[in-house]
Amino acid sequence: MKRNPIVDQFRDDRDFAYAARHLEESDLAFHGHVICDHYRDGKLIHTQEGSNIFTTVGRNYLLDIIFGTTSKAGSAIFYAGIFKLNVTPAAGDTAATCLGAAGTYGECQDADYDLPLTDKPSYTIAASASAGCTNAASPAQFTIAAPITVYGAFLSTEKAKTATTGYLMCAKKFTTSRAVINDDVLSVSYVVTTTSS
Repeated sequence: MKRNPIVDQFRDDRDFAYAARHLEESDLAFHGHVICDHYRDGKLIHTQEGSNIFTTVGRNYLLDIIFGTTSKAGSAIFYAGIFKLNVTPAAGDTAATCLGAAGTYGECQDADYDLPLTDKPSYTIAASASAGCTNAASPAQFTIAAPITVYGAFLSTEKAKTATTGYLMCAKKFTTSRAVINDDVLSVSYVVTTTSS
């Protein structure tokens, strides 16, 4: 049998052999789970949950902070937003193309939710535990200003509702869109976990 010189250079490399044998257990994965509670007149009328997608730029940003030299931007580094166009988020999505009033997500603005005004609510987490973090103790709250349909939620690094800069970290199209009216409240919790396989 003819030997392949390219393969031969790795055949006796113990580190390469170990990495190949343990590839699955060496993976690092980010997983986002989104819970949306819909309140009307102070009563919970609907709850749904499901997995979201982490964008490529979002994963790169996290890795640059963890393993690289990128500094974390401020104390509240992530912000939650909601969107009103019927789109399915994809790994290649970016803040420049998807967010802001003219973005492909149709990010909700002051005319759509008036509390908080101007800025998106912070994604405020408790201390990480069991390889995960969540804002469940302080969910992002959106008080609706006008009848609209909300299709999903996202996390980004810019607080202004109009911002198209920074990083779109992750996003989720709701399983069931939410037809909301004035003074309804959407409460969004994000659970972010990491796994090593």
